[in-house]
Amino acid sequence: MDKEDEILEELKKTNRLLEEQKDEVTPFQAVMDMVKSLLLGVLIVGPILAVIIVLFQLIGSWL
Repeated sequence: MDKEDEILEELKKTNRLLEEQKDEVTPFQAVMDMVKSLLLGVLIVGPILAVIIVLFQLIGSWL
């Protein structure tokens, strides 16, 4: 029975922490996360994809 009480207390504590975190997230933070992800994609992933495509085109032209 003692083990069940410990597990129940941990679950309650975890639930309380999750509720606190959910309250901390504002719509502004969500928008900023979206903008950050978009900029990451445009500034990092885009150029890498462009380099890979150019390399494939160069390799294709040599064959």
